[in-house]
Parts: sequence; structure tokens; C-alpha cells
Amino acid sequence: MSTKLTLLEVLNENTNTYLSGQQLADRLGLSRNAVWKAMKKLQEQGYIIESKAGTGYRLREQTDIITADYLKEHVTRPCRYQIFDVTDSTNRVARELDVSDCREQPYIIVANEQTKGRGRLGRNFYSPPGTGLYMTIAFCPDFGLDKAMLVTTIAAVAVCRAIEQVTGLYPKIKWVNDIYLNGKKVSGMMTEAQSNFETGNIDKIILGIGVNCFPGSFPEELSDIATYLQNPPKQFSRGQLAAAIVNQFFDAIQQKDTGALIREYKSKSFILGERITIYNTISGQSPDRNTKGIKARAIDIDENGGLVVEYMEGRRMREMETLTTGEVSIRPW
Repeated sequence: MSTKLTLLEVLNENTNTYLSGQQLADRLGLSRNAVWKAMKKLQEQGYIIESKAGTGYRLREQTDIITADYLKEHVTRPCRYQIFDVTDSTNRVARELDVSDCREQPYIIVANEQTKGRGRLGRNFYSPPGTGLYMTIAFCPDFGLDKAMLVTTIAAVAVCRAIEQVTGLYPKIKWVNDIYLNGKKVSGMMTEAQSNFETGNIDKIILGIGVNCFPGSFPEELSDIATYLQNPPKQFSRGQLAAAIVNQFFDAIQQKDTGALIREYKSKSFILGERITIYNTISGQSPDRNTKGIKARAIDIDENGGLVVEYMEGRRMREMETLTTGEVSIRPW
């Protein structure tokens, strides 16, 4: 954990007490100058830290930080943790882990801020400091390719379960990997797999998850389509949500009855029976909003997590097709 996050954790535990620069330096094993530099960075980032000459520093109020110690205590299975104040992408960190690093225990990688957070189809995932949960689960699967294809579907169910458990809110799923609340996107995820060409097996699965937790200023292009976990019946922290997501994901991934997971996914979907527009994304590029798509109706989710649609226009009108992740982007209309 960085000096800045370690200092913030100490201040967060002592909001009723002023700590001198020397006390902090001794506790952290740093020079007073290093403590002062970290303190300035925290203040620049918006943390309100009071100081009194000859007395020391105090964080005005407790803040929501995620620590490895908290996750170790609340995650129900052994994992390894990497916690960053800032990183470009938690998925990028996970990609650089050796497969052998993940075989013994999954890795949980969390950042307070991402500078290059990515979503599906190359989209950026806005990841400002302090307001969201940005995490990656990296693990070596003990199941075959058939179940690996369902990882994103299972993850969407797990994130919904975790949000319900921790906040008391009830989000919905937009196929395949977006979580919505009150008609706006609150969470997204992206799954990557590293395969062994010799065996044909998947060596490592990387699941990136982003959740907009608390109020913040969305960029203008996101203000009408993104939201956060507004007015939750239960007060919560990002650490609670991170632990709940990890627990729910591994509980779900070990569930043998994938049919039950698909039924739960369908029960949480808000597009089934609705009219949608399908945009071809075989090129791997996110479609521009001015791109013309094909109107269709979302009929069902199949046993592999594919979206069954009926076309409502064009030469394929009234034809049925099952769409798979990576092929299309959809928007309700």
C-alpha cells in the first residue's frame, strides 16, 4: 500500500486525536518530510485534514478507504491482495501476474482511482478517486470452457446480489454485463481469459468490476446515462461492497446448477420482452451513437448466457437469432 494510503488509514483510525508529524513518522517508519509530502497530496486530493501548530494533524471526519486487512477479515476464502491508491487499470495489473501466482489463491486487486480504466469494447470506465469501487478478481478456474463462457453472466448476478446485500437497493441487468439502477448505469464489468494454446484450457480468468458508489461529478457525456448507489436503505462502505462481491462471485461460480443462475439472471434482466436496437461490433469498436442499428425484441437468455432476439425490421424481419457477448452492443428504445 502506498505511503499516502497508509497515512490516510492511520488518520482515519484517529479522527478524534491530533497526531504530530513525528508521531506519524515514527509509526510509519518514514521521515517527517515524507509524511508532510503525503499529507499535502491527500489535501490536494480533497481530504480535509486539520492542522494545529505544535499539536499535529487530524482528519476532520472518517473516510471510506479499502484496506487489505479489512478484506482479509471479511472475505470468506483465502485470497491475495494488492491495494493501490492510483493505477492505470486493475485488469492490466492482473494480466501481468504469472499464472502460478494465481493457482494457490485468487488475487484481488483494488484501486482508489484508475487513470485508464477500461470497459467492454474498448470503452473507458470513468474511475475518479474516492467515489467508486474499482477492482479485479484474477483466478485460475477449475472448470472447463463451457462454464468459462458463463463467467460474465455469473459475475453480473454476483454484483447484483452484493449490492442488494450491502445497500438494500435492487439493481437490474442489461445484457450482458451492465448493472442499472433507476434507468442508469451504476456498474460495469469486463472479463478476459488467458489460454494455454498447447492444452486448449483457460489458465487464468481476469474479471474487472467497477461500481459507482458515491456522489461525484460525472463528465458531461455520462451525466445522462450514469448514476451511483443513490439513497441506499443501508449505509455501506466500499470495503463492505468489495468483500461482498468477492464472496458472492465465488459462491456463484461454485454453484453446480447453472440453470438456477441463468433463471436468476433473467429475473434481474430489464430488457427481456422489450424492444432493443442491435449494433454490430465485430470490429471490436464501440458503436457511435449516430450509428444505425437494427431494431429487434429481446426474447430470452439461453443456457449459455446468449441473448435470444427477434428481428423487427430489414431482410431478417421475424427471424430469431441468439447473440453472444462480443458480437453486439444493444440499447433499449
